[in-house]
Amino acid sequence: MPIFEYIGYSPVGEKIAGIVDADNPRAARQKLRRNGIRTTGIMADSGGTKEFLRAPMVVLTSRISSKDISVFTRQLATMQAAGVTLVESLDTLIYQIDNVRFKKVITDIRERVSHGSSFSDALAEHSTHFNDMYVYLVRAGEMSGAMEQTLNKLAHFNEHRMKQKSKLTTSMVYPLIMTFAGCGILLFLLGYVVPKTQTMFEEMSQALPLPTIILIAVSNFLSNWWIAILLFIIIGLVALKYYSTKEKGRENLHRMLLKTPIIGPIILNSNIAQFTGALSVLLTGGVGLIEALNLTEKMLDNQVIGDAIAKSAVAVTEGESIAVPLQSSGLFPPTVTQMITTGEKSGSLENMLAKISEAYEFEVETSLSVLTSMVEPILILVMGAVVGFIVLAILLPIFELSHIVG
Repeated sequence: MPIFEYIGYSPVGEKIAGIVDADNPRAARQKLRRNGIRTTGIMADSGGTKEFLRAPMVVLTSRISSKDISVFTRQLATMQAAGVTLVESLDTLIYQIDNVRFKKVITDIRERVSHGSSFSDALAEHSTHFNDMYVYLVRAGEMSGAMEQTLNKLAHFNEHRMKQKSKLTTSMVYPLIMTFAGCGILLFLLGYVVPKTQTMFEEMSQALPLPTIILIAVSNFLSNWWIAILLFIIIGLVALKYYSTKEKGRENLHRMLLKTPIIGPIILNSNIAQFTGALSVLLTGGVGLIEALNLTEKMLDNQVIGDAIAKSAVAVTEGESIAVPLQSSGLFPPTVTQMITTGEKSGSLENMLAKISEAYEFEVETSLSVLTSMVEPILILVMGAVVGFIVLAILLPIFELSHIVG
């Protein structure tokens, strides 16, 4: 259905602007009039062209983020708890959303719901922004009549994931800044300082020390072959990207990452925390176990772990325990499989999964803190050693010359 932009006045006389779905401008005016809005102008939306011409940076940066989804979910849950109908809640939230793209998405969802579609089906039409887990939980909430509780679970889960990603990003900021700064200093020294001093060394007409010879050779190599080196890096990255798009290639890369020292255990623990946390939320929300396993398998970052969970879903359909294929995969620690088995036997699988997720999230945070504390001094030492070598290689011939002159 086409989307129209409008400007006008609200029922209380406030000047407002927004978007509305309708078959044509006349139908759009009638729909707004029924809502008490008096329009002074209405125009067809051009897929963001007008917004781009009016405020290009706003449109370019109006990506629908996890935060947008999380805030929307939390506000919708609050309005549902207050007894506001779903359509009225969506109407109110549309006016509060600043993100142009997200406003259009929610407007389309509101229109579908108002025309008889279920909320979950309307969300499924925008699967790019609302994943399968979100849709399935909402559908389960609709069937059980516990939409408010479902939305609260979703909001809490999304907020928790955002917090974890924020911690991960924060822990990587300083090492990345150090790495880029160090590479910049090295490029400046090798590309500008060393070539300047090389001319001076050639005029000395004396044998150069070995560190100086090595430094000049490295500098000349980078100066003469930097284009080839850059192309080699780009081609390598493109080839790696292409390889990762193939199922077998992605599986091999993910398996290799799991076997990488230091990084591998962090990736494994992070995926275990994500798997158990998501599965707990889905089961608590009323989603069936097999469906929940299939959903969590798609959500994971590592395909090898996802395949193990897919096998557990098949095992459940055959009447077996979830823990057996997880244990046979050799990826999940015995503690995890034992706790899952205990949860299945006691009928408290959801609570046990939540406890596992919490424990492994703490483990990931601790590991990242230790890794960051190790990386920072190592980077400083490495950069200090390299810069020290360059300075020494430049000064050695000067010291020798002064000694000869003296």
